Amino acid sequence: MKILFFIPAITVLAFFLNFSGCPGSQRKYPVKGTEWKLETLNGKSAILKGGKFITLHFESSSEKLNGTAVCNKYTGDYINTGDSLRFTGISSTKMICDDTVNETDYFNSLSSTGRYKITEGKLRLIAGDSVTAVFTQ
Repeated sequence: MKILFFIPAITVLAFFLNFSGCPGSQRKYPVKGTEWKLETLNGKSAILKGGKFITLHFESSSEKLNGTAVCNKYTGDYINTGDSLRFTGISSTKMICDDTVNETDYFNSLSSTGRYKITEGKLRLIAGDSVTAVFTQ
């Protein structure tokens, strides 16, 4: 009789432990199917003139990405395994941009990315030991 009581109690406990996590711990967000807005690039604010944002969208049906950089649209591929993240084959339109954020710096940040971390609702792209870009949803 006591076993019948413990099975539901253990199930409920396991559910809450699995989904609650500790404050500040890395929460696993799916990369696939998410869109992010760039907040900082190489430690500096990346909000564009007029309050616009550079965006990064991970398609849900494939390992493709797209977005809007400073003034150009771009596409490419990504490879995501665990916390490893690599961007490949990135191409963009070629309009001349005039803003406080250098578009080449953004694309260099994507090319140098080796891994990522998502904490507190922010996506951090990491090259070596340095966070190069921070995005929010």
